[in-house]
Amino acid sequence: MHALTSFSDVFKNSFIENFNSELSMGKFILTMVVSLLIGLMICVVYRISYRGVLFSRAFCVSLLAMDVITTLILLTITSNVVLSLGMVGALSIIRFRTAIKDPLDIVFLYYSICAGIMCGAGLLGLAAIGAVIVGVILIIASRLPAASDAYILMVTVNPEDEEPVVKYIEKSTKKSKLKSKALVENTVELSMEVTLIAGSTKFLNKLNAYPGVSTVTLVKSTGEYV
Repeated sequence: MHALTSFSDVFKNSFIENFNSELSMGKFILTMVVSLLIGLMICVVYRISYRGVLFSRAFCVSLLAMDVITTLILLTITSNVVLSLGMVGALSIIRFRTAIKDPLDIVFLYYSICAGIMCGAGLLGLAAIGAVIVGVILIIASRLPAASDAYILMVTVNPEDEEPVVKYIEKSTKKSKLKSKALVENTVELSMEVTLIAGSTKFLNKLNAYPGVSTVTLVKSTGEYV
């Protein structure tokens, strides 16, 4: 019994009492302000470096919220062992089912979570410097010129005119590759990945007037098309 009591005392003195460190209101406000400023900076970096077709304002706001919420969670965990155990149990039942299509969005999610963790751990200076460095890297990387801009060309054509239309597309573009082909009633729907010559789209006018062609659509490729 004495050994058991001694072990309980050691556990209490070395873990629980050290874990239950008081968090002053001044430190709490400072931490939350720094976390909020870093979250706003992450939103600005995301807006500047975004190169997609449709900008998601909701995702941008979620980056700010995730940074601040992560900071609150870390502050709770590091200040009270009882609350931290309950919070771990509560967070274990959460499931995220939203699909992330752009790999860069995953980077920004980790960016925001990492900043929140460092703020919650009290490493405010390190969090600010690290957030600035990562933000600069992301902005510079987003400004690097791409090898070539790829587009998705969708053409609806009669089956008997398919071959000459494909040859015309191959001749009028720098690079072309058939991505999909669908038969709809008496027409053929072609989806081709193309690279334009000097960014010119003048060939689309002639393609639209080509015999057997009913519709022509050109969309900038974002990597989400099959």
